Amino acid sequence: MRTDPLNTGDLTARAASCLLVLAAALGVILILAAPSKAAPVSLTFDHGRITIGELFKDQVVLPAPGTFPSDQLPAPQRTDIQLNGDLDGDRITIPAATNAGTQFPYMFLLHPIEKELRIPITMRLNEPGLTGTFNGQTGAMTLDGQLDLVVVTGTGTSFPFPDSLSDVGVPPLGLFARCRIDNLPVSFSTGNTSPITGQAFTGGFGKNGALTTSFDKLPASVSENGGACDDLNRLLNVAGGIWLSNGVVEPVPQPDPPAPTCETNYRLCPPSPYTEIDGVRLKPGRKTVKPGKRTVLTVRVHNSGTRTAVRQVVKIKSSNRRVKVPSRIVVTVPANGNATRKFKVRVKRRAKGKAVISAGTNGWWGNTYLKIKRSNPKRR
Repeated sequence: MRTDPLNTGDLTARAASCLLVLAAALGVILILAAPSKAAPVSLTFDHGRITIGELFKDQVVLPAPGTFPSDQLPAPQRTDIQLNGDLDGDRITIPAATNAGTQFPYMFLLHPIEKELRIPITMRLNEPGLTGTFNGQTGAMTLDGQLDLVVVTGTGTSFPFPDSLSDVGVPPLGLFARCRIDNLPVSFSTGNTSPITGQAFTGGFGKNGALTTSFDKLPASVSENGGACDDLNRLLNVAGGIWLSNGVVEPVPQPDPPAPTCETNYRLCPPSPYTEIDGVRLKPGRKTVKPGKRTVLTVRVHNSGTRTAVRQVVKIKSSNRRVKVPSRIVVTVPANGNATRKFKVRVKRRAKGKAVISAGTNGWWGNTYLKIKRSNPKRR
């Protein structure tokens, strides 16, 4: 038997081809397995509104004035809010450590009574900062964490020198007497609709959209550098929220509240059907009768209600024991109408004097006055 010798050239070519395929596959696996790298991102909010109860409802706070609140401080300050962080896939991280006071401007709320008086406010991030998500396809974004709201009440006891260097905001907080509302939990979302409607971002990450957070009430503020906070704290136990946007000047109007119904306002409920017996009359009012005879009286019952009074019991009484009446009669009285019923009165032979016949129901009574007149004996 003859055997062909090995073709070493073909084997070498096949081996090389297999190695190339394995290398390519390994490269794909390594690429897929390699950890993704977070990209630095920035969020700029150029318009903002705050609601704190009814006194500070939907107040515009951004853009902020560039020289507010004091001309003795460096100008211009920021007029918007800028937050810097990282985007890793759909996860957002905005550390408090790298977003100091310089990221926030001084804004103001108009005093609810003195309309020309501006109340300076600003914000600060709490550790560890804000975390959230961003959906690049829908533009939906969330940011959760804690904020401090700072309300300036005047110049500090150490003005014009800061009481500390722990906050290097421009203008620095340390120059002012202030009240700090600590650790306000926030849950910003483009999907929130109360108290101001958010909007998904349509221009990419953080562009042309709005975030909203709401709160049931604000925590009591803490005095710093001489801030007087008692009056402020009386106003904080109310619901509200914060709206921050990029490129959106006016938020989406809030939907009109649903029209009140019986379920939300009992005054709108149709009255339940009811009976209202409000009158009983007995006719005739006066009558002369003879002993040993019968007479007929008529009782009329009135119902001013909206439901028929079915089988309404009317009691009958006589003040004279020799004048007999039925103890009761039964009538059906239509809604907003009358019912009448006749009954017999029997005057016994030995009856004399007077008798009062009374008919009544539901506290209403009617009377007939009977005079018993005996016949004169015939003269012989």
